[in-house]
Amino acid sequence: MPFHKQYADGSPRPLFRGWLHGTSALTSISLTYAYWNIIPTLAAPTMITICCLFAVSSLVHLVSWPSKALEEAITRVDKSCILALCMTSFMAPQWIESDTCRPDFVFSLVTVAIPIGLGVVGVLCGAGPIAFASFFCPVVSNMWFYGMHVEDSEVFYCIVGSTALYVLGFYLYASQAGGHHPYWGYHEWFHLLVTIGIAINARGVLAMTWYTDEVCSAGVSVVESVVSSNYTYADEICGTGCTGMGEVSQFSESLVWSGLLHDLSWLPVGI
Repeated sequence: MPFHKQYADGSPRPLFRGWLHGTSALTSISLTYAYWNIIPTLAAPTMITICCLFAVSSLVHLVSWPSKALEEAITRVDKSCILALCMTSFMAPQWIESDTCRPDFVFSLVTVAIPIGLGVVGVLCGAGPIAFASFFCPVVSNMWFYGMHVEDSEVFYCIVGSTALYVLGFYLYASQAGGHHPYWGYHEWFHLLVTIGIAINARGVLAMTWYTDEVCSAGVSVVESVVSSNYTYADEICGTGCTGMGEVSQFSESLVWSGLLHDLSWLPVGI
């Protein structure tokens, strides 16, 4: 079934189309299930949406649908998942504990929830590419907020990076640059760019879990804040008898930049 060569509407299907998202679906679902107990509330909706997006996209391309109407319906759901990911990502800051790092709820409602919600309805009703214009409102508003109101720039750069990849991917998708190929073409590049963009997107959402009043108002970076908290944690555990704190600091910093949570209580052994 995954090796069918054309869609229900008669258009050709390259051999490798859908396999990247199929692999990404299995990976994201497995990781989300394995680490569900330590995924913060802020990031949980985004992680679930990522799993749904990859899963539905895999169904679109790897299953030979019996009718054009059914295939079109699944495709619309697939496209709406992209906007749903934008919704969960840009609404995630509402769960940040720090008032300094959290946008006003009305601000998020007007610039994120309402535009994206209308875009999802438009995609499901077959409005076409114009429905994705709703994506730019939350992007611009959140770039403005995290660029002007938060000293740490990590989330800002994650928004810029993921947006650039999404836009480039959608350009390839809309323009069909290079035309159809039997193995790998414009649509596969679109999938690859979106997949990398989603990874950066998830990194930005996870970075929000480390945002505190200290990070957002005092110009302290996330790394400095987390390393400082681990110093304090270690001092509380072993008082003045601790040695090798430089190693603890380096290890903490490497964890932050690798995208892992700074709360290390889930590890089987202590540091």
